[in-house]
Amino acid sequence: MINFDKEELLKLAKFSCLKLDEQEIVPLLKQIKAVLAYTEELNEVQISVESESIKNVNLFREDRVIPTNSQDILNQAPKKKDTYFVVPKILN
Repeated sequence: MINFDKEELLKLAKFSCLKLDEQEIVPLLKQIKAVLAYTEELNEVQISVESESIKNVNLFREDRVIPTNSQDILNQAPKKKDTYFVVPKILN
């Protein structure tokens, strides 16, 4: 079984920029241990996959181009410039 303790949880929280209260640590630790135990069980499952059966095929419909008027779509946008959507900057 994977050893995951309070110290590991606090390290993970720090790397994830999460602030955990003391009252959150014990329930979260139990949940993470349950998930890790379940993944351990999944490791024991024997699976055999034939390489021929893996295909990237759309079984539902044919891909096709549907002509649309892009101006109708752009008119619904809160902000636009020429033929583009204007969105807030999220990265520096």
